[in-house]
Formats: sequence, C-alpha cells, structure tokens
Amino acid sequence: MRLLQRDNANNYTLTADLPPDDTPPYAILSHTWGTDEVIYNDVKTSSNDWQQKAGYDKIKFCADQARRHGLQHFWVDTCCIDKSDAIELQTAINSMFRWYRGAKGCYVFLPDVSYPSMYGPSTSSRQPGVAPWETAFRGSRWFTRGWTLQELIAPQTVEFYSKEGVFLGDKRSLEAVIRDVTGIPARALRGTPLSDFTTSEREAWARNRETKYEEDMAYSLLGIFGVHMPLIYGEGREQAQRRLREEVQRSVKGTHYDRFSISFSLSGVPDTPHFVARDAEVAEMRRMLCSDGSRRIVVLHGLGGIGKTQLAATYINRYRDEYSAIFWLNIKDEASIQQSFARIATQILEQNADTGSLKGLNLQQDHDKIVQGVKAWLSLPGNTRWLIVYDNYDDPKLPGRKSDAAVDIHQFLPMAHQGSIVITTRLSQIDIGHHIRLEKLESQYESLQILSKASGRNGLQDDGDAQELVRELDGLPLALATAGAYLKRVPISIRKYLRYYQESWARLTGDLHLGSYADRTLSSTWQLSYEHVQAQNPLAADLLRWWAYFNNEDIWFGLFRARSGMGPVWMKQLSKELNFNDAMGVLYDYGLVEPTAIFQEIQGYSIHGCLHSWTIHILNEEWDGCLNKLAVESVASQLPSNAEAEYWLLQKRLIPHAIRSCSTVQESDLPSNWAFHSLGDLYSDQGKLDEAEKMYLRALYGQEMALGQGHSSTLDTVNNLGILYSHQGKLGEAEKMYLRALYETEKALGPDHTSTLDTVNNLGNLYKNQGKLDEAEKMYLRALHGYERAVGLDNVTTCRPAINTLSNLGSLRSEQNRVSEARQYYQRAHDGLEQLLGPSHPAVQSARQTLELTHVAREAGTSSSDDQHLADPTQPQVSKARRRDKLKQVLGLHMK
Repeated sequence: MRLLQRDNANNYTLTADLPPDDTPPYAILSHTWGTDEVIYNDVKTSSNDWQQKAGYDKIKFCADQARRHGLQHFWVDTCCIDKSDAIELQTAINSMFRWYRGAKGCYVFLPDVSYPSMYGPSTSSRQPGVAPWETAFRGSRWFTRGWTLQELIAPQTVEFYSKEGVFLGDKRSLEAVIRDVTGIPARALRGTPLSDFTTSEREAWARNRETKYEEDMAYSLLGIFGVHMPLIYGEGREQAQRRLREEVQRSVKGTHYDRFSISFSLSGVPDTPHFVARDAEVAEMRRMLCSDGSRRIVVLHGLGGIGKTQLAATYINRYRDEYSAIFWLNIKDEASIQQSFARIATQILEQNADTGSLKGLNLQQDHDKIVQGVKAWLSLPGNTRWLIVYDNYDDPKLPGRKSDAAVDIHQFLPMAHQGSIVITTRLSQIDIGHHIRLEKLESQYESLQILSKASGRNGLQDDGDAQELVRELDGLPLALATAGAYLKRVPISIRKYLRYYQESWARLTGDLHLGSYADRTLSSTWQLSYEHVQAQNPLAADLLRWWAYFNNEDIWFGLFRARSGMGPVWMKQLSKELNFNDAMGVLYDYGLVEPTAIFQEIQGYSIHGCLHSWTIHILNEEWDGCLNKLAVESVASQLPSNAEAEYWLLQKRLIPHAIRSCSTVQESDLPSNWAFHSLGDLYSDQGKLDEAEKMYLRALYGQEMALGQGHSSTLDTVNNLGILYSHQGKLGEAEKMYLRALYETEKALGPDHTSTLDTVNNLGNLYKNQGKLDEAEKMYLRALHGYERAVGLDNVTTCRPAINTLSNLGSLRSEQNRVSEARQYYQRAHDGLEQLLGPSHPAVQSARQTLELTHVAREAGTSSSDDQHLADPTQPQVSKARRRDKLKQVLGLHMK
C-alpha cells in the first residue's frame, strides 16, 4: 500500500508501494466520494494546484488529525490507489478490509453533518436530550454506502467528525445510535470475530446500502466474509454475488462442499418452541467449533431438563448454513443409535453420489455395517465441514461403571480427525472435547420469556405472580416450560397455579406432557437418572432419597454420618466417608448434585430446588417416618462443636436442615426428646426464640411422659425455657419455670447441688431485671455461698458458674451505688477468669475494662451505671449440660 505524508511546508508526497511487513503506523480516512476529488495523478504532480479542489479539505483534515495523534502517515482511497492499474486496483479492493483493520485510527469525515455554533439558530424544535447534530448524523449518506460498512467494522477505533472538523464521538460512545441506524449488533462493532456471525447475519448488514458500480455491492463485502476473488467489472451484480456466495461457502464449508453437501433436515432435531437462547453458551460453542475443518468436540453437560438439547438445536438453527451436512443422533441406547444411523445413511444415499461402502446395504438389518459405512463417509478426504450432535449420552461406558446397557461413544465417532461434534449428557465424566456446563438461568427476564412463550400469556414481565413463580422454579428451563404448558391448557391464574405447585408438585408433573418433550418432563428425566444411579451405586440412590428429609442445600459428610449407625444397613454404609464421597460422585456425574461452598471455603453439596421437590413428592411418595426421625436426630446430634468459631458456623449450616426436617415430623415416629431439646438450644442461640420455644415444649412434653417431672433432663429443659421466656420478656412465665426447676432440683438433688444453684442464679437475674433488687441480692448470695460449699472456698473463683454469679453481684452492687463492694466482686471474677482462661482471652480483657470503670467510679464517688460486666446480668445461667457444652466451646477442653 502507498501512504501519504505532509511536511512542514505543506507539501504532500506519496511513499513507495510498501510491503505488509514494512508499513509504518498510519491513520486512515473514511468518507463518501464527491464531484471534485483529489486523485492519484494529482498528488503525483509537482504542482499544488490540486489543493484548490473541493476534495482537498478532507485530505487536509486527515493530515491535521494524524499529526495531532502523532502519526506521520495517512491513507486516503481517492489518491493512494492508481486506479488506472487494474492489478493494483484489484489488489487494493481485496486488501482494503485488512488496511482499515491495521490503521491506528480511522477518521470519518461527514460533509452532510454540521456542528452548529452555540450562538446559532434556536434548536427549540429538537427533542430533549438529543444533540443538535444527531438528526443529521442519523441521516448521513455515509451510512448508506456499501464501502463504508467495512470501514465501520474493521478498525478498532473509528472517530466521527462534522464538516467543520468537530469531533462528534467515536464508535463506542455513539454505539447506540450506530446500532439503531445500521442494525449491526454491538458485538460486531466492538470487534467480535466476524466468524461468530452467520453468513445471513452479515449479508443483512449490507441490505440497504448502495454502490456506484453494481458489482461493488459484492466486492465491498469481501473483507466482511474474509474471502478473496478476482474482480470482473461488467459481470453484473447478480453474477458477482453468486461468485461471492460460492467463495464464502468454500471458506466455511470446505473446498469440496459440493461433493459432500447434504440438505439440512429437521429429522431427529427436537423442536425448541419455548427455548430462550443462552447467548454466552452459544458464543462459546461457536468459538470452540470454528476450525479449518479439523476435529472439534463440545460436550454440553448438566442437570436433566436444564436445556442441553435445546441449546444444541438452537446452535444448529443459527449456524446451519456454515456446514455442508448436519446430522442428529440419539445415543441414549442401542436401539436409538441404530435408528439414528439408518436415518443418516438414508439422507446420504438420497442426496450424495459418493456413498462408498453404504451402497447395497439393507438399512433395516445391516446395523453394524451401516454404522461403519456412515463413519467411513464422514472420514472421506475433503469431507471436513459436517456437524453431528450425539444427544442423550447419559449412560456412557466408563471405567468402574457397571451397566449392561452402557454406550461407548468412541465406537460411533468417525475415524478421521475432522468435522465438528456436539455431545449432550448429564454426566461430566466424558473425557473428550471442550466441556460447557449448563447452569440454571440467572436472568429473571429469560425465565419469564420461557414462561410467556410456553403459556401463550403476554405481559408477564410486570406480573408479580409470574415473577414469584419463576423465582420458585429457580431458572430451570424445563420446569418453566412445564408450568407454562399447564397454564396454556388450564384457564387459571398464575397465583392459583403457584399455590397448586407448592401443594402438589408431583401431581402437576405427573399429569402433564409437553408435546415434543413428552418423554422429557421433569419427573421422567430425573426418574431415568435415578434408575441409572440405583443400578450403578444403590447407596447413592438411597442417599438421594434420604435427602428429601433435609434442606436441598449444603449437605456434608458429618451431617449424614451423625445418626447413620442407627438406621438401616445402607445408612450405616454412609458413616464411612469413602462410601459417602463415592455416592456423591455418582450423583454429581449424573448432574443431580453440585459441589457448593455456601460458607466461605467449606465444601458441601446441593441439589436444585425443583429436584428436591421431586425427591419429596415422587421418590418419597410413601413418606418414611423413620427416615424423617433419623434426619432430625442427625441435625440435632451435630451440636455442640469443640471450638467457638466452628460452633457458630456449624449452627448456621444446621438451621435450614432443622427447619426442613422438623417441618414434616409425624407423631407416629417422633425423634428422641434430647433431639428436640438440642434443636431448642440451636434455635435459641440463633435468636429464633419462637422456634426454640416450640422445640423446648415438645422436648418437655416427651420428657415428662417418659422420665417424669423431676428427672434432670426434664429440669434442664425447664431451666432453658425459663431463660427463653426471660429473653422474650415473658418474665412471669420465666419465674414460673425457674421456681418449678428450683423446687424439683432441691427435692431431687439438694439445695447445694450445682444444678440447683444454677437456677438460683437465674432467678437472681430475673428479679434484677424486674427491678426487685433485694430479692435478686438474696438469690445471688445464696448461689455464691452454695458454690463455695460445693466446690470449696478456695476454688470458687475458678468455677465458671460461680464467676458469673460474682459478676452479677458486682453489677447489682453498682446499681445499688455500693461501688467498693462492686469492685471487690469484679476483682474476684477477673482473677478467676484470668486463672481459668489466661490473661489474653477476650473475656478477661473485658473484665479488666470493667474493673477500670469501677476505679473511676470510686474515685469520683458515683455509681458506675455504664459498667461493662463480665457476664451480662440479663443472661441467665443455662442448665448443667448446656453449661458444660459452653465451657467446651470456650476452652476447647475434651470433657467427659
């Protein structure tokens, strides 16, 4: 290419014809031709008379802009090409897209767009928010010319200027307007490889454009399609476009596409009436399958009903013109494979003369020979632009998998390393190709689109009930299509359908069919996977069934192991971590579970909400009270943990499972009373006081019936109910519980037993909260003296319950304005904590701060009502068992 340059004396010169590897940085001009253009011969003359031409203004403009951007060279098509040289002209037209793409900057000069002065005529008739030049910009002749299409798309940077040389914006800042005017998608404007767009899409971009010479409508698209061909002016537009189309087909389908061309057939390709295109996944498929004809394989895997088959069908419909032949195989079992290959053989025999070993075969009987014949045809030299979809590869033959019906896909792949292959499967273990895992739809808009298409109901984007329904179905395409099909058949409101769905998911899915997806409803897809899992790993199937009694998210080994030893034989196998991991691995391979890290980096497993409903209503149609009981006890037995941080994290993980497992408990199979008590502790610690009350009351009822009112376990629950009522502000009920616990423990254990003293301390807290300070003092002193007798006077400051009582007495004395006595109690509590926990423990540091406050209060001669106490006086002591648990949490001790 030749380039222009201008010196300081305003003299223009042309460089020699430069090779591609020796071209300096340059700018490039995009414009529409006028009547008085500067041409090659003008610039070649020694005279500068040509600078008087009208066309000189844009050359000067380009030179000025290039200089501002630090570029010495620039290119203008009117004067850098010797059009009298046919070879040079042909070379330039075939190279022009590459020249524009290689420019450092492209300047679009728009002679029909003026930038009005701010003091110019009024623009009151202009729409608000619209620039004064935008209307002219939208109507510019530049957008109607054939050659400017590649000049818009090829350069990375395109800047637009008015006829005054005023900068209007660039390709990115004006993207919305340009997209609106041209119909070119933003991805193309931003530099997405043009091979990602179909031939028909690229043809559409030039549909309303014109060129001076009719043949140029084809020639101007050479760069857009990435092809080259000789120019024959005079051949006419139709012939030029025919030759262009042939070159494009050779490029995308291969040199021998005519020889191996098979007309596209919908036979075997599933209908996708309700599918919403996953643009990101389609684009990834496109990138992976684009090649020079060498082998490319994409594996689409994910949960049944997630949209794998629909995605493959959508890709085919979008890019079918880019392949010489497209075939669809159902590879779920031997019978389906045989039918698919026989159908392909029929297509080849009907439309292609070069059939090789397919000739003479009986398409109803010679099954193995048909498979080998089709594979041989696909492997012929030059036959490189075919695409095959292997659908439903859900029972693969893999190492360690036992299945008589397993399929080895390698037996059905062509031998030659050529062509494009798409495989759909529920498993992730397929060890070939590039894997694309399909997840649930994240966009509510896309989910509503599916629901709207399937139901035939419009206006759902703003329908609150529809939005709630798609949230319930959680982005599962086939679930959305199922709901939509029901809504299309039955004239009910979406709200009523949502209620029906929540009440009886199984009835809806069991009674409903989806036309072309009759065998792929949610129930049938998951049932199929479950049967395969059951045959391969019965423990995995049992695990999935038991999962119905837990929450669908965040299952881990410890949770399922907790009570496994109490159940049937298969449950005992789950107590071994290797078995659990193997079972989860099988479920993951079938797309039924997902590894998750809900809590930071702690790993668990989850299943989709809709799949969980299926395990509840279909897999457990006959509800198993024993499994439900064991689920509740598994959750309850996970408490407590040995370390405080782990303890609270474990609680957060357990809460959803506690809610789920307790919600379906049947009276005929009630969990053990200790389980309800433990879950009461769990809910209480998490601030779920109403739920805790329900658990404690259920535990109390069972303990009273089974153990009696005076049993220590019963009294622990009574004491915890007192604590709970105190937190709830139900002080009357709390006092009743404490007095009951005190009466029973005194009678059963004696007045100085630590459990009795715990209750006495809690009563002191209650009275203090009620403002009954004298009664509180009596309770605290009684508790302290009792601890002194129980553990010894010298050991009382290392007894954590006694430390709490000392702190409570300090707080009481502060409120009574007896600061010196308060300090003595706080000091004893501090010393005991320091001896027990060490000087750096947060509780000890807090105690030290409280002591410092009492010093200040004593020196000031006032009470310290804002003391920070060692133990919150509103926090009653817990039962003996619970106290020991808390001590384990704080100290990390291994206590028996």
